Amino acid sequence: MVSDSRPLVTGCLVKILVFLLGAILGTGLTVVAGVVLFIPGRTTVHSTPQSSAGPGVFVKKVDSLFGATSYEVWLGPDESRGHVVPIPRGWEDDPEAVFGGGGTRLRFDNGGEIFVPESAYAGGR
Repeated sequence: MVSDSRPLVTGCLVKILVFLLGAILGTGLTVVAGVVLFIPGRTTVHSTPQSSAGPGVFVKKVDSLFGATSYEVWLGPDESRGHVVPIPRGWEDDPEAVFGGGGTRLRFDNGGEIFVPESAYAGGR
């Protein structure tokens, strides 16, 4: 019996194309893995629906694989969209929302307050 020991892939151009295809696939998989690892997840922990008094107030916990847990307030018509206000680290995660005076005041037990003008979130109404 005669065995054929020729390689399946021959020629310089074919080898370069195979190398480029591998590099493109490897880069694509690295990007997907990076996105999955570094994009934070958000969970709504407190919510107040929109009313005639003002926008909905949704406090979300932000978890990421790398980094500390943080919180943010979303002001808008529902919990899937709105103006995002980060809560400073160390502050409570359930502020009191006071509507009026041209916007919304987020008041915290530590005496801190964040004012958000109505123009920041009124576009979604």
